[in-house]
Amino acid sequence: MKVLISGTNSGLGKWLSKKFPNCDKLVRESSIKDFRSESYDLIIHCAGCVKHYTWSNFELDMFEDNVFLTRDLVSIPHKKFVYISSIDAAKDSPYGSTKRLSEIIVKELCEKYLILRPSALLGKEMKKNTFQKILRGEDIVLSKDSVMNYILYEDILQSIDDEHIGLKVLRSNDDVTVEEVVNIFGKKLNFGNIHYEVEYVKSDINTNKTSKDNLKIYKQKYVD
Repeated sequence: MKVLISGTNSGLGKWLSKKFPNCDKLVRESSIKDFRSESYDLIIHCAGCVKHYTWSNFELDMFEDNVFLTRDLVSIPHKKFVYISSIDAAKDSPYGSTKRLSEIIVKELCEKYLILRPSALLGKEMKKNTFQKILRGEDIVLSKDSVMNYILYEDILQSIDDEHIGLKVLRSNDDVTVEEVVNIFGKKLNFGNIHYEVEYVKSDINTNKTSKDNLKIYKQKYVD
């Protein structure tokens, strides 16, 4: 199977590229023109800008990374297109709006597709985020009662392997507070006053695990 994966410098894309060892990799330095002469069985689009701009400080790079890149990628010949969106696509934020726009592009221009809206991702190749700060015992800006939902990279791969199609929300069966996350990893740090609550949307794919289950699996695999 011929596979192309975007965003393989870090995060989910890098992790997935190791699961498809013969895949072609599209990174920021790549040119789309180099791939248009190829035909792929599967394109997995992981790349994107995850900066949480407000509408007052919104910058063009979010459109370039989250919308224009998707438009360019779907023009590459393929049999199935997998787009890693976000559970925050349901929110009327700059980030959520660009994710929804990319979803529309995929729906309109791809014959066979899977759009995944996952909650927060846990995996070995994670980019620096609040969860990584917690692991290092660094102070965070989120309040202790902020509500998160976590799934594993493995859940993403399983959803792809199971041949799901269409738009699918992927979240664990129960949420967790940031304070509970800190306690699971036995860290001492100062919380901030920014309150975040993950969008509550029923999951279309049942992983039969809670956020705490996934946090404990991550801890056992990569921390203990």
